[in-house]
Amino acid sequence: MFVLGAAALPMACSDDDAAGGGSYVGSATQTTQPPATTTDSETTTSTTDTPTSPTSTVTTDEPTTTLVTTDEPPPALAVDCGALPKGAQGAEYQHQPTASGGVPKYTWSASGLPDGLAINPASGEISGVPTTSGEFTVEITVTDLEDTVATASCPALTVGDQLKVDYDALAADGPCVAAGGDKTILDYVTGGDGSPITCSTPAGSGDGKVPTGLGVDDQSCAIVGTIGESRYGNWAWIVAAEQSGVKVYAPYCAKQTQQAPKAYAISGDHSGQMDNALEPMVVDFDPDQPLRFDGDADPRFEVKKGTCGDSCFFGFLYRVTMSPFGTGECKSDKDGCSGLCPLVADANEPDGDKAIQCSLLPLMGTPKIGFSHEMWAKGDVPPEEFKTRPFVVQWSIDYCLSNAAPDCQGKDAILANGDNSSFEFPVIFRPQ
Repeated sequence: MFVLGAAALPMACSDDDAAGGGSYVGSATQTTQPPATTTDSETTTSTTDTPTSPTSTVTTDEPTTTLVTTDEPPPALAVDCGALPKGAQGAEYQHQPTASGGVPKYTWSASGLPDGLAINPASGEISGVPTTSGEFTVEITVTDLEDTVATASCPALTVGDQLKVDYDALAADGPCVAAGGDKTILDYVTGGDGSPITCSTPAGSGDGKVPTGLGVDDQSCAIVGTIGESRYGNWAWIVAAEQSGVKVYAPYCAKQTQQAPKAYAISGDHSGQMDNALEPMVVDFDPDQPLRFDGDADPRFEVKKGTCGDSCFFGFLYRVTMSPFGTGECKSDKDGCSGLCPLVADANEPDGDKAIQCSLLPLMGTPKIGFSHEMWAKGDVPPEEFKTRPFVVQWSIDYCLSNAAPDCQGKDAILANGDNSSFEFPVIFRPQ
């Protein structure tokens, strides 16, 4: 979204453009019947030239057939559990035991499976999503077509804890997994089933912004590439690590510390620290309450040109990435759902507060050299997906300072006359 602001006009900071595997082996009766064997006796005729002794002719034709039948019983029915793979709470599970012998087809059953898992009575496949962790003793039974039964006691089935990210450990190392460091989300993952983890950078609401030139390797989960942004500041984005259908999330970040040659000096303080404008801000939120980001001058930023003049005018243009902010009642409030100028309490306002004008610097006296601003945002109760995972709001700001008011009025003027004075600042929100 784009929002404009200028000191010359008492305009509100708004967000009109905001987003914010069963097999069987069978045996059947086999009959062996060799070809019929027929023996035909030769017919012999003998003649003697004695008129008083005639000779008669005898012919023999007697076929002989031999039939041999072999009826072997089928091999004994057997079932093999196989090596039961480790599972994890909340993770997709799949395993195929095998059976042999007997007379197919087979009917399968099992006992001792953890809640969430079941065996397919036709194929024998064990599948599902375990809802509890622990070790389970499983027995598998197979019944064949002649009601012969075979049972196997399987090795222990282990179900581990659900895959998670240790956000406290991550916070101890910094607000995010930073470019140039030796850590990835894999260093903070606990639980899971031990199968491979793959990483991705989703691009939806609350996922921040991956800076140009950078990416995340899907196998190592490490940041790859070289930042190609010209804008000054820090970027943060969400990386998703997935294992057996379970996704966990962690913020990544990267900074670009070079400003344009004539850009204004930009400094800032937040989170109780001084001069840390290039560090992402981390804010904890209650996932069951409407979202509100307003630290009462935390964060606070100063933008200085050097000399603006006795008459000094400023303008700014800002955009915020889509997130759970920008939803709810603030959409109908005249102040909107986000802003840079201070938000102060006002009992006369329906929502109990209002946005006021930003301040020129210095507060007293002339010549003026710049202005200061804060940062705030509002939103409804976050959707279910954000109640257990962090999300990012990326602020992208462009500034203008001039002794002539028209220079800093409107988007085109601000971008044309602000000496490429831009600033990127991410805020990482974590559920309490």
